Amino acid sequence: MKKVMALILGAAMMFGIAACAKKVEVPSKSDVKKAAAEEYDMDFKVESEDISKDEKEAEWVLISKDGSLELTVTWNAKNPDEFEYDEEEHPEATETEPVIETVTEPVETATETEATTAATTRGASVINGTIVNFDEMNFYVNGKKFTLGQSTLQDMIDAGVPFESSDIENAGNNVKSNSESDTFRIVIDEYYYARVYFMNDTEEGRPASECFVHEISLTIKDEPQSVVTFDFPVTITMDELIANSGDPNEDIFHYESDDGTYISDTVKYSKDSEKYYNKNCYQFEFVNGKLDSLYITYIP
Repeated sequence: MKKVMALILGAAMMFGIAACAKKVEVPSKSDVKKAAAEEYDMDFKVESEDISKDEKEAEWVLISKDGSLELTVTWNAKNPDEFEYDEEEHPEATETEPVIETVTEPVETATETEATTAATTRGASVINGTIVNFDEMNFYVNGKKFTLGQSTLQDMIDAGVPFESSDIENAGNNVKSNSESDTFRIVIDEYYYARVYFMNDTEEGRPASECFVHEISLTIKDEPQSVVTFDFPVTITMDELIANSGDPNEDIFHYESDDGTYISDTVKYSKDSEKYYNKNCYQFEFVNGKLDSLYITYIP
């Protein structure tokens, strides 16, 4: 078992700068994948996630991009700066054909009736134009529209967004220059949240409340919810996504378990930032044909 320093500051890791964190937060899937990628110098896919109800412990199972390494990653709030890794090698995976697949043939987009039915089933909105829209990266909370790069934390507070009470206490915390805030959780249901981060792209520190929202992530559940929605239904399939928005400009990461019971595809569309050495992105993770999670990130 190996112990390494955990990177639990969200996209601050992407900037190479530290955010001002004062409270312990459970690392996100993205944080865990990035930390593992840095430690092992290979890309990973999250196969499973298990977070305790009190959010003091968490465990993830990661599979390397080439299938040769399986990691069980554990985290405990008592030692928030550390991950522990249990390794299981699968050398036979490198003897087979690569698991990366690029989908090039789009299929017909679902009809408006089908999209409407799907949206009603899982509490999302009907597709409105192109799903991947870097010009206006919108999301909605209880029907109220917010846009990455434009809406501030104060805008969302004033609009009555149901933030976790312990998080909103940090709205006045200083966010350093060119840094991101702590995690702010939008409450959807008990133990079910959408996570948002706010960015300060100025040359001086400022309160989190004055910073613009630059990232939102959401795990998709089967139970309908209408608290956090988008300009597209969360029932979209990978084929419908590509038919709507075209082929992604990054390779699709495809993983399939040996017994064929677990199949995942990560589809990522990206656009270079104009101010930072980084990228704006839409990332969709599909598991066994269903959208499992999504990340939308804006960086000026």
